[in-house]
Amino acid sequence: MNPNASKLESATARSLWVGIAALGISLGAQAGDPGSPDRKSTSVVVSYSDLDLTDSAAARTLYARLKSAAREVCGSEPEMRELRQSADYRACYERALNKAVLRIDSASLHALHAARTQPRAVG
Repeated sequence: MNPNASKLESATARSLWVGIAALGISLGAQAGDPGSPDRKSTSVVVSYSDLDLTDSAAARTLYARLKSAAREVCGSEPEMRELRQSADYRACYERALNKAVLRIDSASLHALHAARTQPRAVG
């Protein structure tokens, strides 16, 4: 195998990966009652071009960024006693975070998300 060809392929793959990662990810959510005409749509761009998602620490960093962006697009979290608003906020947050994780092609990020969102057994 030609070592120069291998270096070129590696550099091309790295450039492609950086190009894709530089696009970031737009995290969107819709606030308000789904049937309401005054429903608003918000999005936040989360960049991860600085992260190597094959590294588990980088996947955790990106996951924290996505969670923060999900909180941002869903607005301020209501008080626990506001049951309807709390349920709406939680649904918005989970929908936004799930959507963002699914849009990123990273096995380590998907595994982290699955581990954090699976119901825990009580026993």
